[in-house]
Amino acid sequence: MYPPRRQRLHSRVSRISSRSDWNLLVRASALAIALALTFVLILSVTPRATTSSPTASQTAPALHWTAIPHHSVKPHGKNAEVTLEVKGDLLGGETSSKVPQSASGNTSVVPGTWRGRDTGKVYLYRVEVENGLPIDGETAARSIHAILNDPRGWGGKQGEISFTRTDGEADFRIVIASPNLTDQLCAPLTTEGKTNCRNGDNVVLNAKRWVGGAKLWFNKGKTITDYRIYEVSHETGHWLGHGHMFCPQPGGLAPVMQQQSDDGGDNLGCIPNGWPNP
Repeated sequence: MYPPRRQRLHSRVSRISSRSDWNLLVRASALAIALALTFVLILSVTPRATTSSPTASQTAPALHWTAIPHHSVKPHGKNAEVTLEVKGDLLGGETSSKVPQSASGNTSVVPGTWRGRDTGKVYLYRVEVENGLPIDGETAARSIHAILNDPRGWGGKQGEISFTRTDGEADFRIVIASPNLTDQLCAPLTTEGKTNCRNGDNVVLNAKRWVGGAKLWFNKGKTITDYRIYEVSHETGHWLGHGHMFCPQPGGLAPVMQQQSDDGGDNLGCIPNGWPNP
């Protein structure tokens, strides 16, 4: 015997209601899962700030440049008027020819701001000298500034790039360091207390080379000025992204990116040269 019509109708409505509730529950659950997956995906592609700094083994240069408005960098400090090309001998600022194997281990920034040629891409750099070395930082910085901005340098005669010295934030720094500090700043590159290097944004000039040069140059009739032009241009060239080159033609000028700091040898047959655009 079938239940009364009203009772059958009520039972059917109850089943429909239960199925609707179940469908709503399934849809709500699916929506919640989709939202959770979307949230996880957003987190996975969002860049995270990093607090780590470049390691000593970093060898890639920071190839960014800063446009310097003419009014934003004003020369200041002793002898603010500086030359932008090499004329005659370059003074290294040494007060003694005896460079200690180790000094304080700390450096001081040479104070002052000197503008370069203000053409093309303008790079900011600063000069630091290790405390305890027999080197006057102001004098050394003057020579470095002339080398970097000389038309025979990386900027070329057309002035594609130029260099402004600052005592604040900079794109790279040039450090004159004792042999021991040179090894520390250049590690894991091997300098053995003798050579220079470029490591990350550090252009490191070994004080013994800055003061004494390399015998190869003197054997070829060159001067300490010629060698200082080479070491500044060569290591800055690495920072600009240039790799080593070899003597293309014996008897001709060596490319500046040829390694030329040996204390012997014949420079692979090339004439020693420190200018990128001689």
